[in-house]
Amino acid sequence: MNRVAILTDIPQNGPTYQTEYGETAPVAETRLGRHTALICAAAHADPRATVRALRDLGATHLWLCESVAALSRLLDSGDVLIPDDYIDGTRGYTYTTYTETAGGYVQQIPAFDPASRDALIQGARAISPRPFTRGVYVCVSPTRLETPAEAAFWARAGAHVAGRFLSPWLTLARELDMHVAVLALVVRDGGQPGQTSSLTTYAPALTAALDALPLPMDQAHG
Repeated sequence: MNRVAILTDIPQNGPTYQTEYGETAPVAETRLGRHTALICAAAHADPRATVRALRDLGATHLWLCESVAALSRLLDSGDVLIPDDYIDGTRGYTYTTYTETAGGYVQQIPAFDPASRDALIQGARAISPRPFTRGVYVCVSPTRLETPAEAAFWARAGAHVAGRFLSPWLTLARELDMHVAVLALVVRDGGQPGQTSSLTTYAPALTAALDALPLPMDQAHG
């Protein structure tokens, strides 16, 4: 059974959980059409704690819904992008749940779950007449917006939008065999201020995406 968790840039109210990595960010439930999804925001809690709790609560997917900055001249405020690749420009986090003795890594090709991307592309048409179905998301520091110089740097590096919450939350989720993808809404130009959109903006797209998400193989053939 699919159970989707939504990571958002809007603070949430809900219970917290104790894990081996400490206390989680608040985790709530939200109703999206006939579906119930877990929802949380990136917070000061250790990302490993929040992601582990989401998995333990039954989440099979982690989708990031975020207001982002445009780095490409092709993108304007109001455009929707479902990226197919990313650049991790963050630093200073713990990026893995593997111990030093265990080693190991998780394959990042493809960067996002294809089935989740397909579902989000279908869902995005509920809020945008022309969602962009390919592009590169660069994750910058979650503690501040990028500077104009940084925006220009990342644009030259090949990024199309800048956001703050993909890493390490989604990469940690992949270590726990969760399916990850991003629904990005452009709200500002790179290196400029802007207003974060509420989750209600994304709700029609998420509802349609959940309807379009394929059933797991065992359930589809059950």
